[in-house]
Amino acid sequence: MHHTIAFYNVENLYQSRNNRNSSILKLPFQGDRTWSFSRYKNKLAKIAKVISNIGKEETQKLPTFFGLCEIENKNVIDDLLEEFSFKANYGYIHKDSLDERGIDTAFFYDKEFFTVHDSEFIRIPIFNSDGSRDFTRDITYAKGDLESNPIHFFVLHLPSQRENNINLSKRIYILHALRKKINEVFDKDEKANIVILGDFNENPVTNYLYQELWCKKTIQELKTRELYNPFEELYRNNQYSTFHEGKGMLFDQIIFSKTFYDENNSLRFNQSKIFNIPVLQNKDRGKLGTPWRTYSGSRYLGGYSDHFPVYAIIEAIQ
Repeated sequence: MHHTIAFYNVENLYQSRNNRNSSILKLPFQGDRTWSFSRYKNKLAKIAKVISNIGKEETQKLPTFFGLCEIENKNVIDDLLEEFSFKANYGYIHKDSLDERGIDTAFFYDKEFFTVHDSEFIRIPIFNSDGSRDFTRDITYAKGDLESNPIHFFVLHLPSQRENNINLSKRIYILHALRKKINEVFDKDEKANIVILGDFNENPVTNYLYQELWCKKTIQELKTRELYNPFEELYRNNQYSTFHEGKGMLFDQIIFSKTFYDENNSLRFNQSKIFNIPVLQNKDRGKLGTPWRTYSGSRYLGGYSDHFPVYAIIEAIQ
């Protein structure tokens, strides 16, 4: 059976202030009228519809797994799942992080196909150049069985490229710490099935991604404990998930362990894609082909997100 693994940066999915379940917000928008309950509900409906259709052409069903980033809290997740047009049997793993913007990562799974055995929220301390503590998103970890096949997921959202890439060293440090966690998994099982999905705030051809995560540039080079990033090929073919000042970038990626490329493994990688269907794209002249975002600065545009979702199809072989 084929299964979809998706990832989506949903661009500041916060509650509205007049939502009865609203918590204290850290909205990047100014004024109560800027972000309203109706706009919040509109965005929830849009995001739910998008997720419902990712990979459907290939698998004829909802994604079995998806990761999200830039979500505010549990209330937002519950509200989002209520927006699915038909019953979705999703469980999820989430915990509020210490991120200064109040945004988190979360992992979702279809209970029909996946059974969770363990989960963890990996909080990696990072520091600014002056020695002060910085606060960023936790890495969400889940371990379970997909049709009796053990599989490990890591969902991340690395620090941004703002202010002349001031966060570069932090991204490298987090990936180095993540690789230690991955090694702990391999110490228990050399043939572990591992998937890393997230917004890396870096393109897949960046050298430190290869180095810190032990990624190889070709499948033929792969050895035990090493990883492969199929989104490198998409990037080299000028396919992008987000844009900045007209420049395309593929920050959103899904990376797989060597096992997914082994002929005798029960879980096999099939294909990877960017979900950039026309309804998600900006219609403005000069911005065609870019994501139709919710906000541009403080100006409300009413779109989905400033990122396209990405996804991969894997096959569980009986």
